[in-house]
Amino acid sequence: MDTPVTLQQLFNDVFSVSLFVMLITLVSGLGMGFAVTEVLAPLRRVWVVLAALAINCLLVPVVTWLLCSVFPVSPEARIGLVLACMSAGGPAGLKAAQLTKRADMALAVSLTVLLQLANIVVAPLWAQAVVTGATINPGTIVLDLLVLVLIPLLVGLLIHARYTEHAAGWRAELERVSNLALYVAIVAGIAANWQPFISQVGSWTIFVSILLVLTFMGLGTLIGLRDRPTAFSGATVTGMRFTPLGMIVIATQLDNNSAYLAPTLVMGLVTTFLIIGIGAEIGRRGVPGVPVSAADQAAAA
Repeated sequence: MDTPVTLQQLFNDVFSVSLFVMLITLVSGLGMGFAVTEVLAPLRRVWVVLAALAINCLLVPVVTWLLCSVFPVSPEARIGLVLACMSAGGPAGLKAAQLTKRADMALAVSLTVLLQLANIVVAPLWAQAVVTGATINPGTIVLDLLVLVLIPLLVGLLIHARYTEHAAGWRAELERVSNLALYVAIVAGIAANWQPFISQVGSWTIFVSILLVLTFMGLGTLIGLRDRPTAFSGATVTGMRFTPLGMIVIATQLDNNSAYLAPTLVMGLVTTFLIIGIGAEIGRRGVPGVPVSAADQAAAA
């Protein structure tokens, strides 16, 4: 006899599907706005690339551990938060960057791909440092990178190259779909994770999660000290951690113990919604001295 689907499972499924739709329409639409050379060009900015790698792969996990040690979070919550923050390049950071209307989107796409590739090496090392004997299958990282970023990006780039005259209009339509999927994901994500979120009320986990996100974004701005669009890209990409890898470690090595899992879920929720909210607010208010890009103007038209 089939087990009935619970309301929480339904919300989880809706959240997963809507987030998937949001990401592939977002990345495909971004690809339609660039030529291949424009996406590869930011990787020639050697110091920007090195700063992004150093901040995301080394500094962010260390800062997470230090901040969790300063505030009175439980040892289990500290491990859960470090696992949630150890992996960089969460694709949803691209949505936050787009919403600012001020970020260098070609750089944001390039950094997301680069950091996801770095996760193949870095994430297992941090997982082993935090949880003795922990392992992560590199294939999981590569599959997510292919499905969520590379394939949609390549489709968008191909459309830009082959159907340039239609690309701008199609991109605008995909952005509308992406925004709608984002709204659905926000509602479903809050509903699906309401119980773990409520279980952390009264603890320091929520406060520390918010503080960590703001700290990561601050560190990310260092990637572009002299260039505002680069700083916005660095802030949103650095702030958005790739939390699923931490959840895999908790599931496979820590028996899905809620003491570790609940803080990780809270961090994932706070990271996604806080950064996207900040990005939307920046885009709505504008930033003096930083013009809206032509691509964003076309998409908004």
